[in-house]
Amino acid sequence: MTPAEVGVFLKAQGLWQGPVAVTPLKGGYLNEVLKVTTGSATLVLKRFAPAATGTLFPNLPADEARALKLLGPLGVAPRLLGYWPDQALMACSYVEGGQWQSGTGHVARLLLLKEAAEPAGFRKVPTDPAAIIAEGDALFARCKASPAAARPLPVAVDPLRRLSLVHTDLGASNLIGAGAGLRIIDWQCPAAGDLTEDIYSFLSPGFHILNLHDTLTPDAVAEFWAALARPDLQTRHRTLRPFYAWRMAAYCLWRSETRPEADIRARYAVAYAAELAHMEHAYAG
Repeated sequence: MTPAEVGVFLKAQGLWQGPVAVTPLKGGYLNEVLKVTTGSATLVLKRFAPAATGTLFPNLPADEARALKLLGPLGVAPRLLGYWPDQALMACSYVEGGQWQSGTGHVARLLLLKEAAEPAGFRKVPTDPAAIIAEGDALFARCKASPAAARPLPVAVDPLRRLSLVHTDLGASNLIGAGAGLRIIDWQCPAAGDLTEDIYSFLSPGFHILNLHDTLTPDAVAEFWAALARPDLQTRHRTLRPFYAWRMAAYCLWRSETRPEADIRARYAVAYAAELAHMEHAYAG
């Protein structure tokens, strides 16, 4: 959208406060995301691409708007300013600062704050090993190459007492700000699921590789668990980790074969190998 188009839209929605300046933001691989300054106010305007199907990370505009409405007041995500489904547009508050770089304890505390949100009404994602493995199997079935590791065997886990509102794509690029100002952005694929899924995506090497961020050191991981102070979640994460890794490895292999950009295909290939190693290390450890 041009500054003129943005200005017309903001005036129609009662969000215009003065002259408009527009700066494109990195919005993953799908949506157009703009930083918009209007007078003294700054906001984010997101234009959604058509819904993605057959992926771990669908593009669900209405669900993102609903998630921000719940999480903005909790200090977990940007505040929703408006959602216009007929135009595939959403406006939210702008989070000051850059992509998360360090301080895993701040991320842990944000995940605990997020638990206050009610997940009812969001799509449900698998929370048991057999179903998680099945999603990975379906993705591997689309690939030309065969998986370079043995398929993990499912184990029994205790059923969840309650579902959580999970982001499902909690990589470093979706964490903006620092300290108490840290927020989780890009909620276009939220779900009702297991909190350990968000824990996995934040700790796993594949997500960091795809986000062009260094993988976490053992000390950083230890800092995360200490701040979370939930040994029950640490135990559950340890149990489910190989199954999440199998599924993420399958996704990365599929993307490494199908993305049109050579550099992104190569990045997915590195993440694929890292996820398989992460899975095998879980069994070894």
